[in-house]
Amino acid sequence: MGSRRIQSARVDRGLHGPGIRPPAASPASSPRPPLGLLAPALLALVLPGCLYTPEQWAADADAEVDPLLAEYDFDVLGDREGWVRHPEARHEDETASQSDDQYETETGPVRLDLASALEHAVTTGREFLDRKDTLYSQGLSLTLTRFNFGPLFSSTLDALYTGVENGSDTFSYGADFGVSQILGTGGTLSLLGDVTSTVVDDPSVAPLGTTEPRSYDSNYVLALNQPLLRGAGYEVAWEPLTQSERDLIYQVRDFELFREDFSISIANDYYRLVGERRQLDNLEADYEQAVFDREKAIALRQVDRNQDEDVFLAQRREIDTESNLIQQRTQYKRNVDDFKIRLGLPITTEVEVVEERPEFQKVRLDSVSAVEVALYNRLDLITERQRIEDRARRVSISANGLLPDVDLVLTHSGSGSDRDFGETNPTQNTNAAGLSIEIPLQRKSERNAYRQSLIDLARAERDYQRTLDQVERDVLDQLRELDRLEKDIELQELQIVQERRAVAISEIRWEAGEIENRDLLDARDSLVQAENALIDSTVDHFIARLRLLRELGLLFIEPNGKWRA
Repeated sequence: MGSRRIQSARVDRGLHGPGIRPPAASPASSPRPPLGLLAPALLALVLPGCLYTPEQWAADADAEVDPLLAEYDFDVLGDREGWVRHPEARHEDETASQSDDQYETETGPVRLDLASALEHAVTTGREFLDRKDTLYSQGLSLTLTRFNFGPLFSSTLDALYTGVENGSDTFSYGADFGVSQILGTGGTLSLLGDVTSTVVDDPSVAPLGTTEPRSYDSNYVLALNQPLLRGAGYEVAWEPLTQSERDLIYQVRDFELFREDFSISIANDYYRLVGERRQLDNLEADYEQAVFDREKAIALRQVDRNQDEDVFLAQRREIDTESNLIQQRTQYKRNVDDFKIRLGLPITTEVEVVEERPEFQKVRLDSVSAVEVALYNRLDLITERQRIEDRARRVSISANGLLPDVDLVLTHSGSGSDRDFGETNPTQNTNAAGLSIEIPLQRKSERNAYRQSLIDLARAERDYQRTLDQVERDVLDQLRELDRLEKDIELQELQIVQERRAVAISEIRWEAGEIENRDLLDARDSLVQAENALIDSTVDHFIARLRLLRELGLLFIEPNGKWRA
């Protein structure tokens, strides 16, 4: 279909595109049309633009774009089936999991415990490196701003040749130097100087074999431009530097908060993998027990110790357990691959997640004291308070923008000219003083900017108060959540003890023929679920404790990503 479209696109196209005629003969080879024929020709060109309807303009656009898209569609995708590659077929005796294991062992195994995972995350993790580059870029921005507020030097060298027909040739060489500095008062002090040498090649003035006439000129200007009202003062003139320095401070704090959240997130992902690995081990043990129960049920049925229904239930449980095991293995491998990507490890790297139990430590903090500590320690609250100061400073600067421009200009200049370079010192000095006063006929833009700065200040104050309330809520909620998890862990530990006793009793009673096989299977399922729930609750408590420390501003991250509280 693409070839048919491209053929239709090239009809009446030639070498010049659709709707474009070949160029006419050059003006030199064709006579100029009479003036009376120009008006109908111009009218024929203008009328279509006036008489076309919107639908006709849309159709005209389609007529131009559709062939273009057809051409590119064919050029880009026309031979796609010819260059794509296909994977090799897997051997019939090779399972998908075996193929994955062979794929992963290309670069050797990597053992991952919590410390090594954190170290990889802050060394090769793309997310961490991106935020680190953002901080670096902010530092670059500050270096440029500081440079612009320091002495700015400039210097150029130039040479110019001027040839005049039937006249003399002139060669000019020059050099200039300048320096300027923004003052703390808002004014600008600048010094400019230049030296120029001019050589005239005129045989009538300089006979052959003699030196050409040469002259030297030198100039300098020392100028002070000082605003007296609008733009005057350090706060207004140096605001870009002030804000740039504060922005870097804010970025440093934001990066530190990111490091805290990032380390907690990596720890959460790691312990989730550990928990999934334990759950997978439980499922594997459960599957082995299901296989044993099925074989035992068949053996007992052969000696009429149970019924066909018992064999059916044992077989069904084996199938269900194997299905859950396969699903859990697949999910675990996918999560391991996601974790490798987050750590910046090649996807082909074989990873062995080392089982490491999260530390369980009960939290006993006074809620009122915890809130007070969080309001004092939190880096983001310090930043928000300083952003309010920024908004207040902008109100003052915007108010200054409503004033008229009154500028004082002072200049001192000198110039000199001579044929001897040593005598070219500027001797003609000039002093000037001026005062420029603007008549502010309108200040609509400045008025709106001032009013907007007041709105921004009020909004920042409201946002800060809202953040204070949210911090208090988050701290109290985190304490309540930790208390709930601690009680839940205690209950789950008791539940596991009871479930183990229930399984032991069920096995004895089943052996004695007092209960059915279904009851024994249900007891074992309950034990597995209780053990998995304890693993999840322990990880949740550990992560919640880290987040509480982060909420309190008491989590400190080492360069290797590990924390200390």
